[in-house]
Amino acid sequence: NIKVKFKNLTFPLILRVYLRDPEAAWREQRLAELLSPNIPIPRILKIYECENYTFAIAEFMPGITLRDLLLSNDNVPVAKIMYKVGTMLAFIAKHTFPMSGFFDKNLHVVTELGHSGYLDFVKTCLNNNEILSRLDTKIISRIEQLVSKYSTLFPSNKESCLVHADFDPSNILVGETNSSWKITGVLDWEFAFSGSMLCDMANMLRYAHKMPIEFEQGFLNGLQGNGFELPQSWKITVDLLNLLSLLDCLVKVNPIHRPNQYTDILALIEHILEKYKTLSLTDES
Repeated sequence: NIKVKFKNLTFPLILRVYLRDPEAAWREQRLAELLSPNIPIPRILKIYECENYTFAIAEFMPGITLRDLLLSNDNVPVAKIMYKVGTMLAFIAKHTFPMSGFFDKNLHVVTELGHSGYLDFVKTCLNNNEILSRLDTKIISRIEQLVSKYSTLFPSNKESCLVHADFDPSNILVGETNSSWKITGVLDWEFAFSGSMLCDMANMLRYAHKMPIEFEQGFLNGLQGNGFELPQSWKITVDLLNLLSLLDCLVKVNPIHRPNQYTDILALIEHILEKYKTLSLTDES
């Protein structure tokens, strides 16, 4: 993302280059059309292709990231802000599709994502040579045990709401107006798909254990205050989804080039497993 200022315009724009998936440019354009004006999402003004690259001219969204605000320790009204974040997610999830799965450039689901897809992905990760070399066999066994016991709690094929898929404080912009903080932008929709809202909840709550209690409680109040009923086992599903994402990250991260990220992933995996340390295959509680 490159911020660009033009002499003949009073406002800046963003030059956004799509390195991972060129079709994401069109998906983000369609999503902006779908969600505006209720969700502050950058409009894609024009998409270009040049020298095997796809890039777009996008609307610039003002504000600072929610992540930076939360880390500022500046008397932040955490509960109020997180209520607004929960409200925002509840509205996003009201948009549904005919089936769960991954979108093409026009937001048509072309690759179905069902319950078995989550289980297959976990198995694929646990059999990956990078995982086998980076995780102790006891940890792998604990993960297998946890997934086996709660396998039915992964999202089902019937869940088909809009999922941002990277819904965390670093992708949410906030700004202060008249001493009140509001959400000014929800960024980076390139991974969006149709599925369970719990996927976005998992991303948002991944570091909740390191935040004040108002962080999670305000977020949950925002969801429930806008008509979303949490399933009884939502905490387990969130842990399973975070575990899946962390395994995927562990496969991709280079521990030499990104030692802090690597250590963080391992710590987060251990944190999740610690919640279920008394779990045994015969335990039915």
